[in-house]
Amino acid sequence: MKTEYPTKYYDNLNEFQEAQLILHNYQKTHNIIRNDYLNLIELTFESQNDQKVFNTLYRACLRELFSLIESDLFNLNRLDSYLNYSDKDKFMIKFKKTFKQISKTWEKEHIQKNYFDSKLELLKDIKTERDKITHPKGPKDFKTTTIEDFNRFKMAFDEYDGFINKIMNGFFIGMKDYPVN
Repeated sequence: MKTEYPTKYYDNLNEFQEAQLILHNYQKTHNIIRNDYLNLIELTFESQNDQKVFNTLYRACLRELFSLIESDLFNLNRLDSYLNYSDKDKFMIKFKKTFKQISKTWEKEHIQKNYFDSKLELLKDIKTERDKITHPKGPKDFKTTTIEDFNRFKMAFDEYDGFINKIMNGFFIGMKDYPVN
């Protein structure tokens, strides 16, 4: 079965319907979190002249970025998990393995490679900053946020957002031997 877009095919109607539901729920969940997140980013930017509010909202942005990504990883693995997938895998291992698997299945390796080669380091840096505020060891883990910090984080979000949109464009599922004769 050759289609214009690479497609993951399921063997029977039940598996296909389950995959449809997972994909539908994934898209709805992603869009809800993303829209909330875009509002949070806007509120954070608008609060830059109130340092206390800016710091608080910036930290919320850091946490929520990884909530969005974790949700994406969980649901993409429900559609096409990597070998020995565990939701308990460390974030960066899960991130890399998930997108390598998804990119292989849907023939988007070039998109995954480009992101990993040029954008992943910034996401790792932002994750380290997020980890400090999520699991603080002391007051030094909380810094005064600058507009440069915000712009750097915003760039990491924009790059991930572009990446996930490219991955999901032309993302199809199907059923083997459908329609049944």
